[in-house]
Amino acid sequence: MKAAYITHYGQKQLTLGQLPKPSITQPKQVLVRVLKASVNPVDLKIQAGNLRPLLKLPMPLVLGNDYVGIVEAIGTAVTNFKVGQKVLGRISKQSIGTFCDYLVDREANLALLPPNLDLKQAAALPLVGLTAYQALFDKMQAKRGQSILIHAGAGAVGSILVQLAKMQGLTVITTASQRNHAWLTTLGADQVIDYRHSDFTKVCPPVDYVFDTIGKETLLQSFEVVKPGGKVVSVAGLPDAKFAKAYGLNLIWQGLFKLASHKITRASHKAHAEYEFLFMRPDGLQLQRLAELVVTGRLQIRVAKEYPFEEIQAACDYVATGHADGKVIIKLTD
Repeated sequence: MKAAYITHYGQKQLTLGQLPKPSITQPKQVLVRVLKASVNPVDLKIQAGNLRPLLKLPMPLVLGNDYVGIVEAIGTAVTNFKVGQKVLGRISKQSIGTFCDYLVDREANLALLPPNLDLKQAAALPLVGLTAYQALFDKMQAKRGQSILIHAGAGAVGSILVQLAKMQGLTVITTASQRNHAWLTTLGADQVIDYRHSDFTKVCPPVDYVFDTIGKETLLQSFEVVKPGGKVVSVAGLPDAKFAKAYGLNLIWQGLFKLASHKITRASHKAHAEYEFLFMRPDGLQLQRLAELVVTGRLQIRVAKEYPFEEIQAACDYVATGHADGKVIIKLTD
């Protein structure tokens, strides 16, 4: 099968070539022929080797984390899917690889494609949708009447979280450049802060939750606006010792993450607030709910560009600029 892969961490350009077609080895697995995939910033982090402490992945390593495709075969214990059905999913972390013709994934990671859901939107949804969903409902457990600050609300994750938070009945504040203010207001944002001209710590009222996609100083400053007893959830900050222990890392890694995240821990203690590092997990049931929201028009997901498989490096380079105005899709086959 054709695939885009790396042979070592830090490889600058993806290799486009042929790799063996995978096969089902466990009863709850599904073989999927990939139609479209999307490029996410995490793909570039994996390529650079930045997630080696969290992911143990073999080489050659096919990149890509989410997909839409057609079921080609099912394991003996699969009950929710049939051959020929269209599905979408966020592939298991320990067996990533969606920039290819075929993949094998766990049944629990898949959702059935709603009949009227566009394939581009389906490919764009899994990783960013699940990240936003799990931040709001799993980590924050947010309730109606509470408030949230979402950094980079015009981004792929941020824009979905703006909409989900508003559906949940929260007061939604977000940061974005001026050109995205009107769009974010239509998505449900109650206040949009122009991060280029305003210091959010000066204009954002105290909030129950902060969602961070930027990290570094933005993350540390977020504790200045979160209420005592509130929570800051980040996908861009450093994992802390609590996360390392829950993730099953050994004592050495727990100690290293504790040391590396000491500034974050100090800021959270000073604010009397919690810090949570979010490392999103695949979840087919949550993804099914999100897909239904998209197809019924309650949830919008913006697609920037679609590239043919042969131009996948250009797609990755575009995502690396940080200026993609929506999700970037890879077309594997018709």
